[in-house]
Amino acid sequence: MCLSIDIASVDRLVRCCLCYWKIATNQISVYFLEDDALARLHDEIFSDPSLTDTITLPIDAPGICATPHVLGEAFISPKAAIRFLGPRSEDTDLLYREISRYVVHSLLHLIGYDDQTSEDRKKMRIKENQALCMLEKKRALITG
Repeated sequence: MCLSIDIASVDRLVRCCLCYWKIATNQISVYFLEDDALARLHDEIFSDPSLTDTITLPIDAPGICATPHVLGEAFISPKAAIRFLGPRSEDTDLLYREISRYVVHSLLHLIGYDDQTSEDRKKMRIKENQALCMLEKKRALITG
């Protein structure tokens, strides 16, 4: 499946989320990678060559005084969303919503949320769902 991602829609999603969470920063980098590139990066950074859906590298914590303030970098596998959805990935609206979820999830990591425990995962999922509802209302989900 060939998947295009509209970069302007990614920018809008990121800006809407940061505004919603009242986070100020000068820079966030979001990269969409093929699975093999993401697995290599995972191995390089974490000495773990297994496939993952996202890698998030926080740089400047929210609220820290840095000039310029760089929140961090997010590396995302759109194919992970396709795998997760299976045959439902043929529904492009559903697929782009899932990719939007991955970006929101990465942003939450960049602002300090963690998903190491079941309680942390539950909190993150609630925040993700709240953000996705807001993004849907603003028509700010990622598009192709």
